[in-house]
Amino acid sequence: MSSESAARAAFAERLALLYKEAGNPPLKSVSEAVVRLQRVDERGRPVRVSAQRISDWRRARNVPAQFAALSAVLHVLIPQARRARPAPVSAGLYDLGGWQLLWERATAGEAEQQAPVEVPAVPGAVCPYRGLASYRQEDARWFFGRERSTRALAGQLRAVERTGGLVMLVGASGAGKSSLLNAGLVPALRGAAPGGGTGRRARAVLPLVPGADPLGELARRVPELAGPVAAVREAARDRP
Repeated sequence: MSSESAARAAFAERLALLYKEAGNPPLKSVSEAVVRLQRVDERGRPVRVSAQRISDWRRARNVPAQFAALSAVLHVLIPQARRARPAPVSAGLYDLGGWQLLWERATAGEAEQQAPVEVPAVPGAVCPYRGLASYRQEDARWFFGRERSTRALAGQLRAVERTGGLVMLVGASGAGKSSLLNAGLVPALRGAAPGGGTGRRARAVLPLVPGADPLGELARRVPELAGPVAAVREAARDRP
């Protein structure tokens, strides 16, 4: 077996293992999940991966031409596998850095005939992949693929600055609303993210979680509104 064939076989074996750990989801469902991620490749084009391509990767018929396509599939399979088995059955199976190394060897044909590469976790290293957790403001540098949505939200906020009103972001649970707001919109408004455009003045951002007492929380976070909030409460009590 040539080194190129061995590298391709190692990649396919590793992907087949991850697929199994993810519960062997239907290929079509994985392909559709990739679309929902709204990822873009190095040229800014939407990432799309057909069910046939995923099948070919698992069977060592070929390897992904771009890591962006593989990364999107991994972002679908790894959370599913992690839910079933938080600690990977094989060291490094959930590690994107290890996958990129394996992919580079497979595409370059430089790997020797050997067992699949296993990259142990590096103590203290920062992992940019948050799994099922939402991205936070401090994760903005690793938040990609939602630039168009970020620009749209920022544009609507600029519009209501002139006209008054509210901008509401709604969507199904798990669609990524919190990530888009915290790691996309907030850094853009503060002038630290590409989605916000250039030449815009930075905005002050005040995160607020309403909780059981929305008006009380608003008054605590914005002391200047304590008087109007109290007036609203009084008016509500007087209303029959």
